[in-house]
Amino acid sequence: MYYLKLLTLILGVVFLLHGCAKETNQKPQFPQDRIDQQRSSEQMVLVDQPFTDFFKGDDLSEKTLHDAIGQSLVYLNRIPASRTFNYGKLKYTAEELILSFKLFQELLAQSNDKEQFIRQLEEKFYLFQSASNPGDQVLYTGYYEPIFQGSLTPSAEYNVAVYRKPSDLEVLQLGEFRKSLKNRTIVFRNQAGQVVPYFSRRQIMADKILAERNLEIAWMKDPVDLFFLQVQGSGILALPDGRRIKLSYNGANGHNYSSIGKLLLDEGKMELEEISMGSIRQYMVDHPQERDRILYHNQSYTFFGLGEAGKAPRGNINVPLTPLRSVATDASIFPKSGLAYIVTEVPIFDSQGQANGKKAISRFVLNQDTGGAIKGTGRVDLFWGNGEIAEKSAGSLRSFGRIYFLVAKKVALQRYAAQGSTSLTMSE
Repeated sequence: MYYLKLLTLILGVVFLLHGCAKETNQKPQFPQDRIDQQRSSEQMVLVDQPFTDFFKGDDLSEKTLHDAIGQSLVYLNRIPASRTFNYGKLKYTAEELILSFKLFQELLAQSNDKEQFIRQLEEKFYLFQSASNPGDQVLYTGYYEPIFQGSLTPSAEYNVAVYRKPSDLEVLQLGEFRKSLKNRTIVFRNQAGQVVPYFSRRQIMADKILAERNLEIAWMKDPVDLFFLQVQGSGILALPDGRRIKLSYNGANGHNYSSIGKLLLDEGKMELEEISMGSIRQYMVDHPQERDRILYHNQSYTFFGLGEAGKAPRGNINVPLTPLRSVATDASIFPKSGLAYIVTEVPIFDSQGQANGKKAISRFVLNQDTGGAIKGTGRVDLFWGNGEIAEKSAGSLRSFGRIYFLVAKKVALQRYAAQGSTSLTMSE
């Protein structure tokens, strides 16, 4: 009976999500005579325009780009070579993406100047735009690796539990039932033979539904600290004896992410230009009677595992993130590990942490993470690393811009493979 009910729930969710996807997908608002309809999808659009219209250079060191590419290659080399990734309507295998990265790095090394590099890219690569690009409608936000005070044992001071993922939390991959739902999941638990949602933030925090199950791995001082740690997805705890431990993402309860910043905006408590992690935290300090209500507005809850301090946090492809080169996008839309190019504005802070305006940036990045709040074609989260400047920059970043994904043309991959005497099985 349990499995029959589970199957019924699965099919219901699958059909609901599939139906909603058809209703909400909008046609990209690009000039129709410049769209490659054969290769474009609803989310990723191949537009026939000169690459010089898009590329304005790269404002970071080439070394960090190669470092980030190296991490994407680690991921691609450890998954099946035949696994496919969607670029518009085109499919690329992991094997093909590995060669695409190597070809990109070779062009970068061999080009004498920016103009020659762009010409080579245009000849050998496709450039897919996000369907949200027209009108600069991609919203950029930031995230970082926070450092908080914590303890491995509870006390009157450290009384906010940090939990590991419970054994009764189950995750179902919906892509196994319908290809259009690839990378979509539902999280549930079995309650007396019934399939029910996993416990909410309110149940875990206020009702202490997970207490006395030996799930605590650490303790923190403040539930607000825990909330922001969960929003970032990983962080560092500084222990009373001076040691530091790593807390890494270990799963979530499956509830939808609800922005507490938007809540405060909708309630007229804050103005849009005021909203940042710092201002939200200060509001709860100034209004302690509202703290729990605000925190419980977001019923999503993240679980953690202990890791090795000093190591960079890992994204959803389980490789270390590279500060300012790694981004998070919707994993159900954009290709994991993919090479992208972003154009937006970021806040500037001086060495004393004082705000000093904004600057325009354009750079290559790697799609190595995702997040509960990062949904649709119009959201990108930029990873800033750790430290005070990273915290302030990530917390203040809210700018619009554009994102493009690059992948080598099939014919360029065939020629490149032939030059290296490498056999390549091309995907359709």
